[in-house]
Amino acid sequence: MKYQARKGVKGSNLLKHATVRRIALWQFGGLGDMLLATPVIRALGEKWPDAEIYIYCSHPQFAEFLWRFANVKSIDAFPVYDFDARTLLHADMRRRLCAIRDGMRAVALDLLINLHVPAMLDWWAVEWWLVRRVGAGVALGFDPRFIQSGSVFDVSLNVAARDDTHYTSLYRQLLGNAGIESDRCTVFPLSDTDREAAQCLLSDHGISDKRYVCMHIGGNRLKLEGKMWPVEHFAELAQRLIDAGVIVVLIGVHADQEVGEKLCATVVDCINLIGCTQMPEMVALIALADGFVGHDSGPFHVAVSVATPCVAICGRPDAEPEYLDYRRDDVVALTASCPELISVERVYANFIALFGPRSAGEGAK
Repeated sequence: MKYQARKGVKGSNLLKHATVRRIALWQFGGLGDMLLATPVIRALGEKWPDAEIYIYCSHPQFAEFLWRFANVKSIDAFPVYDFDARTLLHADMRRRLCAIRDGMRAVALDLLINLHVPAMLDWWAVEWWLVRRVGAGVALGFDPRFIQSGSVFDVSLNVAARDDTHYTSLYRQLLGNAGIESDRCTVFPLSDTDREAAQCLLSDHGISDKRYVCMHIGGNRLKLEGKMWPVEHFAELAQRLIDAGVIVVLIGVHADQEVGEKLCATVVDCINLIGCTQMPEMVALIALADGFVGHDSGPFHVAVSVATPCVAICGRPDAEPEYLDYRRDDVVALTASCPELISVERVYANFIALFGPRSAGEGAK
């Protein structure tokens, strides 16, 4: 894969008089990463209300909620993490990559925006190769630190700008370089039906008119990496919150049910809704809650996007401020090199400082 620099007019003037009807947006990762792309989607819709946005992502199931944005035309798989110097030795993998290229070409893109900052040079190379061959009128994206000139993109931003900068700010800088105004506010669009379904679920458990906090104790990636906060810690935290007058509602997907049952065997007063909701209903539960506490996974980013105050627990040595540091007064991210180093007392103290003691008898917000 040969890297070539694009030539021509650069910067914010490139799109000033351009006709933009079809936009490809590349974003890879889980639900949290998809949420980080929402300020960009909104900005594109505001600048070009009639344009169609084609989403390309590694896991389309995490991006399903993006259909709620009127401009989103399609959501397709681009499993970039499957392609590297080893896998591309195989002809079938090369054919898969060429099929992705051909599908993007067929759209006749006016604008391509790549929000991905790869961790491996192999992925950089795959993305550069596609950018050069998709044939979009204008391409925006990030350059690795070692490239100081001659970007493959028409408008770019060096990833050196990422240091200690949240991704929403980074995306705003990139779009700003192309003359596109945007903000940093992530959004999960909720419907009245979503909220009504959540209200019914709360009513079924007798808390429709009471304050509560959502607690997320699972996370597939964290489980695989052995970076989950101990369930015993969550149990102790839940009991302390309940003793302080807080109703604790456990949320999560079916894969989290085992750890949820383990916690509830110790803390019987928790309300266990793990596996009881589809994604929109779970988001609505978080939106209606007074607060959120749990792992630094998708539901944490959901809580931020629906403006629910939250405390995130991140026991990983590679904790990135680019993901965690929203720089908001209602968001606290607690980090350590391993989960066990984050004490229950530390989490509880930050929760109380953020929310204050709650009375279970108070009216719903």
